[in-house]
Amino acid sequence: MVKPAITLVFGATAALFFSASSQRPDVNGTWVASTDAPPGVAAAPSPVLGPRLGLRTEGDSITLTRPRGDDVLAVKYKLDGTPSTYRVPGRLCEGEAQVIETLKWEETALVLNLTGRVPAGGGPATSFNVRRVMRIVGDTLVVQGTMNQAGKVLDIATVYKRSPDAIPAPKPAAAFTGPAATIADAAWIGGVWSGPNGSVTVEERWTPAASGGMIGVGRTLRGAALASFEFLCIAERNGTLVYAAMPDARFPATFFTLTSFTPTSATFENPSHDFPKLIRYTKLADGSLETAISAGPTAKPTTFVLKREQ
Repeated sequence: MVKPAITLVFGATAALFFSASSQRPDVNGTWVASTDAPPGVAAAPSPVLGPRLGLRTEGDSITLTRPRGDDVLAVKYKLDGTPSTYRVPGRLCEGEAQVIETLKWEETALVLNLTGRVPAGGGPATSFNVRRVMRIVGDTLVVQGTMNQAGKVLDIATVYKRSPDAIPAPKPAAAFTGPAATIADAAWIGGVWSGPNGSVTVEERWTPAASGGMIGVGRTLRGAALASFEFLCIAERNGTLVYAAMPDARFPATFFTLTSFTPTSATFENPSHDFPKLIRYTKLADGSLETAISAGPTAKPTTFVLKREQ
């Protein structure tokens, strides 16, 4: 059965929860989505705020932690309603979007409001008014929103229960630390490139930059026989660029972070990798593309000069 797409918005809702009081409940801890029926509304087809979430209040701020794919998002919000902007990791070959949200108390409820989103690759922010309301009901946390199904807005909610298990800490952003750059700074790599190298022909085919990333495929031919191939991509991460290589379709990818660039060159490095540790692209004066790999910045590189086919 195909689950309906969910669009969370906030509409008028019947009195579902205990009446408000001036006493704010303790929401701190780890909360895990359950299959319990929420009071007075339909259960959400999938958990409103994901399968697990963590809340931690600190003075006039609160941190909301949520696993997202292989990563963990931890966002700190000022409880006075000041917007918080944070990056949302994209898929492997996609850049990061930026999300703008507020989280604040409204009487005894915590209200998380998505107010804007900047798409991966940049561009104007799209405005939203997507509200998710969190209330303590008994010993559970009920998170309420609505879904749009076949043009009809339905109230939905998920019941979360406390868990003694902590949510893992986010991966350190420092893993992808490099000079500030966007995919536009590498857009000149786009195109179809090939060139002979002794008895073999080396090819690389790169898509134009879009959605904060570029996708490539490389292959080496010995005559008409395939000697090797790899899937490649360059994507925006943590304000810089990251090069992902998957030789022979091997997964997970090996990542190389941008260390330097000019309008006609880009160098990516991974000192912990066996070989190569450095990958460099250079646009030559005649319009050809030089690719280089080496065991490090001071090592002699292996280079290939490729001509543009289209």
